[in-house]
Amino acid sequence: MNCAKTFTTHNETAHISRREALIMTVGALLSSGAMAQDFPQKAVQLVVPYSPGGLTDNIARIYANSLKDSWGQAVVIDNKPGAGATLGAAVAARANPDGHTFLLGSVGMVTNPFMFKTLPYKPTDLVPLALAATAPNVLYVHPSVPAMNVKELVDYAKKNPGALSFASSGQGSSPHLAAALFAAKAGIEVLHVPYKGTAQAITDLIGGQVKVYFDTMQSMPYAKDGKIRALAVTTEKRLAQAPDLPTVEESGVASGVFSSSWFGYFIHAKTPIAIQKKIAQNLINIGQDKEIQQKLATMGVIPSMLDSAGFEAFLKKETEKWGDVIRSLNIQLG
Repeated sequence: MNCAKTFTTHNETAHISRREALIMTVGALLSSGAMAQDFPQKAVQLVVPYSPGGLTDNIARIYANSLKDSWGQAVVIDNKPGAGATLGAAVAARANPDGHTFLLGSVGMVTNPFMFKTLPYKPTDLVPLALAATAPNVLYVHPSVPAMNVKELVDYAKKNPGALSFASSGQGSSPHLAAALFAAKAGIEVLHVPYKGTAQAITDLIGGQVKVYFDTMQSMPYAKDGKIRALAVTTEKRLAQAPDLPTVEESGVASGVFSSSWFGYFIHAKTPIAIQKKIAQNLINIGQDKEIQQKLATMGVIPSMLDSAGFEAFLKKETEKWGDVIRSLNIQLG
């Protein structure tokens, strides 16, 4: 009885291994695509690392309503304020990576790693989906402050060291960094008063509990009503929406104070790529809608949609910029 001798060469084994790997990869892609088609299968959680009523929260609710219409599933806003927006980021970073939880973050996403010795999450656990909007900061003061322009504000601060209290929407927020940068460039001493969001900060500015606040154009209606006073904007050129408002740079007493808030979406890095792409495309479609853009404009923000690649490049520049500022000013929060 003859027995056939069966054997496999090293090259044949390698070929089979590559073929099996290819089959597994294709299978995974097909499975991921099928999951994306069925996504979402339940209510989606949109984490906002700030209190209700603030600008980030308001932007999130506009997008949540549109996503609900597109997906046929509820999109629930989950406000997690505190600790420089790290608490909210941690919720998204620890979530099940199935796409049903994502985050609307701001500048703290790039600045917190420089300011906190430890974070309650790993920054690499979150990846960018899309940038939604940007918002230049405006320097506002309470009417009790004897200053009609930036120079007069700086002169007052120098004559009264520590008398000016600067509000912010939280530790490490864009208003906080803008105030720190402004104080350093102007050579003045200020008191930082952090809040857990914009709503309470602007309320206390109007009430006079704090005297200065770098907020966005959203607070301009209060300035028009005389409840607060707008002194300057932190852009290189004047804003088309407020051409009579000078830049801080024009004052000649605080050069290099350029600061804007921005609002972008992040998701767990292990979320299937097909689901990431689907959510990102849905967000971009919403941001390109003229009605949505008008709603954002009335809130004082500039629609600035970028896809994941564009947003990633934007984040790299923001990281380099604010990393240099934080190191030079030695801003540490914990």
